[in-house]
Amino acid sequence: MSAEPPVVDVVLSITSIPERVELFLAELGWLARQTARPQAAVIWLGEEHFPPAARRDLAARFPLPAGVEIRYRPDLGPQTKLLYALREFAGAPVVTADDDVIYPPGWLADLYASYRAAPAHIHCHRAHQIRLAAGGELAPYSEWGWLAPGLRGPSHLLFPTGTCGTLYPPGALDERVFDLAAMRRLCPTADDTWFKAMALLRGTAAQKVRAASLELPHIPGSERRMLWTLNAGRNDAQLAAVFAEYGLYARLAGRDGAHDPS
Repeated sequence: MSAEPPVVDVVLSITSIPERVELFLAELGWLARQTARPQAAVIWLGEEHFPPAARRDLAARFPLPAGVEIRYRPDLGPQTKLLYALREFAGAPVVTADDDVIYPPGWLADLYASYRAAPAHIHCHRAHQIRLAAGGELAPYSEWGWLAPGLRGPSHLLFPTGTCGTLYPPGALDERVFDLAAMRRLCPTADDTWFKAMALLRGTAAQKVRAASLELPHIPGSERRMLWTLNAGRNDAQLAAVFAEYGLYARLAGRDGAHDPS
């Protein structure tokens, strides 16, 4: 009989939407195959989208793996995947994952090992490198260092992308992360942008698990409503809004990325 995988001190936090939740729950076997298990795993679903009958139907058709639960809360958009976990599991490292990706067995264990070796930083499997234009403002998102090849960090210029999972240590984000009015005004659909802004305000750098970013397969059919299609053409506007609001350009001034000592 094979030994049970160890339980690691993290909370796994995921959200989903009505259009994708059944595909996601049907493929949740990837979690049971992990070589490390989280101390808790929560799927946050927007309570306004799932009336009681829909909740009972999901529970009957998609039994959850041991240690996984669904909590129904008001929908906060894509930021739902982290904000409730920060509140309800205060003091615990939180790992976010997406509902349209199949994660390989060592995915969580590798994130946790990276965090244990450098607990002051945010850890991720995939990130882009922020680039600044000649005038000091952000270069267009499409011109950033895609996947940040060769740059592991830690660096404030690493921009974690939630697709491949991100680990947030306790206290890694500024308390203004819970300012829902500002979030909805500045970047309502750009969760990675909101969380990066809050990390910069807090002074928390990001680090990749490895110098090469990870790329993972998507759940078949989930591409019908992926967030990047919703954000197409809107990333630059939301980035500019949040950077201007909080004066974040000054926090990147003088950094070249390749030798950022963060």
